[in-house]
Amino acid sequence: MLYQLSAFIDSIEDYQFSAHLSILSGNTIGKHLRHIIEFYQHLLQSYLNNQIVVNYDARIRNHFIETDKNYAKQEIGQLVFFLEQTNKDKEMMLCFSLNEKGDTQHIPTTFYRELAYNLEHAIHHLAIVKMAVIQHFPEIQLDTNFGIAYATIQYHNEKLKTEQS
Repeated sequence: MLYQLSAFIDSIEDYQFSAHLSILSGNTIGKHLRHIIEFYQHLLQSYLNNQIVVNYDARIRNHFIETDKNYAKQEIGQLVFFLEQTNKDKEMMLCFSLNEKGDTQHIPTTFYRELAYNLEHAIHHLAIVKMAVIQHFPEIQLDTNFGIAYATIQYHNEKLKTEQS
């Protein structure tokens, strides 16, 4: 997923990365990509610092990621490097907001479970980015499977095989 994200960043222009788009309620593609990157960063920081609690709501919001394509790619490269070195699961606790008043809940999780969540979370945001690209920048060529869950891709492939049989 992170490689796909990096390749996508290479395929767009700076103005496309930071344009405020109506379909994104005035937000930018860069903001969605920052959101994805920061979830991975927060999880990895918690893991590397031996913190038991993961709270994505408390992540650091680095606006350079959403405005500077090269910086965003550099951050992705660091994530890939550290994730390739990380090969041990670890029990953790997920803390999340229940409402706008700040009430929170804690539930048991693991590092690997949170990596799986981050993957699905990234796909969800890339699906939103895909809609923005199609509407505002149709000249950008996206991979057919961009922003589509792997299980959905597998389902469609199996369905196609069945129909061709």
